[in-house]
Amino acid sequence: MLLKGVLNPDDADHAAKAGIGGLIVSNHGGRGLDTLPATIDALPAVADKIAGRIPVLVDGGIRRGIDVLKCMASGACAVMIGRPYLYGLAAAGSDGVRHVVEILRAEFEAAMALAGRTSISAIDRSVIW
Repeated sequence: MLLKGVLNPDDADHAAKAGIGGLIVSNHGGRGLDTLPATIDALPAVADKIAGRIPVLVDGGIRRGIDVLKCMASGACAVMIGRPYLYGLAAAGSDGVRHVVEILRAEFEAAMALAGRTSISAIDRSVIW
């Protein structure tokens, strides 16, 4: 089971100690409180507190491949792509979804190459300056 909506590192630590299978760093699109931090801003502290004990995913703000690279460099093991997926679905059905995923993958691979990374395991915080 994954726990979604974690922004506070202490909450993440408590969830990990309670046995949760993984976390999703998310501010639910900022709909709860309009002054919540962006997920990319909360992610590094949550990932540091978890220190690899459980998977940390991130949801929110993923629009381009460089966003995926930044999230991976900040400690996420995966990203969620709700809005791009829905935009593709609305525009062209399953073909649109496939196209969105292909674009994100190509952009991510280009961002990795420009950062000098040849594998996902080589992505670390040094790609963010």
